[in-house]
Order: sequence, then C-alpha cells, then structure tokens
Amino acid sequence: MNNNLIIESTYFPPISLLNEMVGKDIVFTDIHENYRKGTLRNKCVISSGNGPQQLIIPLKKGKNSQMPMAEVEISYDENWPKKHLSAIKTAYGKSPYFIYFFDEISEILLSKNELLFELNTKCLELISKYFKLNLNIQFTESYIEEFDGIDVRNTCLPNNFTSFSTKYYPQVFEDRFGFQNNLSCLDLLFCMGNYGREVL
Repeated sequence: MNNNLIIESTYFPPISLLNEMVGKDIVFTDIHENYRKGTLRNKCVISSGNGPQQLIIPLKKGKNSQMPMAEVEISYDENWPKKHLSAIKTAYGKSPYFIYFFDEISEILLSKNELLFELNTKCLELISKYFKLNLNIQFTESYIEEFDGIDVRNTCLPNNFTSFSTKYYPQVFEDRFGFQNNLSCLDLLFCMGNYGREVL
C-alpha cells in the first residue's frame, strides 16, 4: 500500500479528516463518485451559542444522488453565503484569530462557484495554506472502487462525526458545552489560528 489518500469532496472538512491528510504524498479527491445525501459533502458543523450548528449549501434541484460529484451544481436561489458568513461571524467574531481569516473565507464563499467540488476544493486549499499542510491535492480521473492506498471515503458522516476523537484545544463555547469533538476545521482555525497545525 502506498502513502496516498482518497477522500470525498467535503465542505470545510471536520478535523479528523484533516488529520488523515497530514503527511500523505497525494490527497485524491473523488469527483466521479455519485453524490450522496446525508453526508458532509455540502455541509459542515461549527460551534454556536446554542451548540453544534450545521451550515448547509443548497444544491440545484434534480437527482443529485444519481450525479457524479464533478457535475453537482450549487443553487443560489437563496443567499446562503450571506447566511453562512453571518453564522460564522456570530459564532467566532470574538475568537482570537477571527480578524485574520474571515475576509479571505468571505471572498471564497461570495465568489459564486458553480460546482460544489470546486468550492470545496478552494476551501480545502485555503485551510491547507493556513495550517501549512502542503497538501498535494489531485482529482480522480474516473471512479475508483478499490483504491491502492488509504481510503477514508464515507467514513465521517453527520451522524457519527463526533465519534472520531480529536486533540483538545480551547474553544469559544467551552464554558457552556465542554469540549466539542471533531467540529469543522473552521472551529480550529478561528480558535487556534496557524497554531492549529499542532492539533493535527
């Protein structure tokens, strides 16, 4: 087995998925698998004053579940980027590193990418830059059923993501809820800044 990794395309992935990427030769994003509902492909989980909060990207109507990820389109019928940025600002506006990263994240979300995997890739590349992960991100050229490497596709889902243990770091709402495990990498970024790399 080689030291390559294959993942599904994910919106601001959970910390456990970033952990898997560290030190890999190549991180392949599978863009030829069919989109699956009930996953983190178009959602992430951040902290909020009321507990964990899902940020969901709406998709264009159609049979997305029968469509390769490379073709899944984002819907802008509602102004979800504004809603996501408002939720992020409400949650992390007073966090130690908010002012350093919010503007660039806003720029990506407001850029109106047409395809879901393109937006997800920009988000991952940005996080990789901030945490100095030096990821070599490539896309699959076709669907790969048996991957010669480490396959973590569809292992971290909205109904089990908290079962993946992550290292402790100080969190914004820790005094209310205790340490919340395996949130989106956005939580780690705003709470720890570039030092979040030490948690991975």
